[in-house]
Amino acid sequence: MFVENNLQWIPHKHFSATSTTQRIAFILTDACDLLGIGAIAEALECACSLESSAAARKYEMQFLSERGGHIQCDRSMFVSTEELPDSSETRFARVFIAGGAQAREACDAPRVAAWLQRVRAQGAPVRFLAAGVETSDLGAAMGSDGIGGVASGYELARRRRAQLGSAVKAAFEVIRADFGESIAHEALRRIAFVDSTEWLSPSVDATNTAADRIRAAARWLQDNCHRSVSIADAAEACAMSQRTLLRNFQAHMGASPSEYLQRVRLERACQLLAETSLPADKVARRVGLTNGDRLGKLFRRCVGKSPTEYRVWARGTPDTPHACGESSGKAQPDHAPSACKEEKVALA
Repeated sequence: MFVENNLQWIPHKHFSATSTTQRIAFILTDACDLLGIGAIAEALECACSLESSAAARKYEMQFLSERGGHIQCDRSMFVSTEELPDSSETRFARVFIAGGAQAREACDAPRVAAWLQRVRAQGAPVRFLAAGVETSDLGAAMGSDGIGGVASGYELARRRRAQLGSAVKAAFEVIRADFGESIAHEALRRIAFVDSTEWLSPSVDATNTAADRIRAAARWLQDNCHRSVSIADAAEACAMSQRTLLRNFQAHMGASPSEYLQRVRLERACQLLAETSLPADKVARRVGLTNGDRLGKLFRRCVGKSPTEYRVWARGTPDTPHACGESSGKAQPDHAPSACKEEKVALA
């Protein structure tokens, strides 16, 4: 969409003389993460193409930086940007700021800060797409010599995914407000490099019962157990408040959301250990447990074996059920809690 043969990214604009055109600004800084910005821009284009009405909103998208010219992003791609406009007559409907290690510092520069203050005063919402990628946090993910190891690489990847999720949700909010929810879902579904279902759940019909919504939340936890999730995410998936979710989940599923998620992860880990040769660290990451130490603690508490011992046991006794501590069949997360004592912690 943006890439030319010389691998320079250029802004694509929708020009319209009608009053339905909204000017959207994307603020880029050196070493910024371009993936989220690209997702928003492509989703907006898709939404415009899906709505054929002449009166539908259209977007004029501008890529801006403090001085203009080419900005080199963190993936070694160059983006052609325009200089921040000085005139107060140039108004924007929304402003998105690309996240990255240097983004906060760059936006604190006097000229950029003054410009952002002016557009806010004009009523334009400003959204900083830097979820989990704060400059002050990067040192914790790096070694003392400043060189990231395996853990830091994983942590930075996790933060970029969180940032992309923030961008997907931001795009959804804009398109839903302008075109409606169905077009918002379809526009995001058409983005080739983003699986929007990871961050967006279809709306739950208001006529659904509490039990239906809790089952929807349980399914969402199963589908997303491989990543970091929160009570707020699960509540959004079933259109409930966090307090209502916590109260009803225990009643309908026989376990808290945290216990249920832990059980699903344990079941998935049992399956991977029995059916693959993946090392414990990779199994842990695939079920959302971050590292092998957490997986080992969970197995010793709930199964009575280490992951390695479980794998040997599961493969050495093919006629014995792989029940992760249960007496028969596969662990059943939709029913009563497993026999192991589960840790009551916040979703993670």
